[in-house]
Amino acid sequence: MRKHALIFSLSLCLFMLGLIGNLVFEAMDFFPNPTVHVISVPIASNAGYFIPGLLVLAIILLGLCLLPFALNRNKVKTTAIFLLAVILIPQLI
Repeated sequence: MRKHALIFSLSLCLFMLGLIGNLVFEAMDFFPNPTVHVISVPIASNAGYFIPGLLVLAIILLGLCLLPFALNRNKVKTTAIFLLAVILIPQLI
């Protein structure tokens, strides 16, 4: 299933780093009164953009973009599952 183990590991690490970073930043109230969310990551409010939110979003998107290059089969299905995990996990916790 994996074509390139190194790229898959890098993608998984970036994905988990972004997801955990989002959860930690939300728990520490780095995002006061967010008005704009992109895949469950708050990136802006009426006062302006959240730089940590934009960085977390970039890390998650980079991990999700690298994922299909590391797989031989089920690229769309696996990427969709990871995307759903990014969207649902912060809302469930």
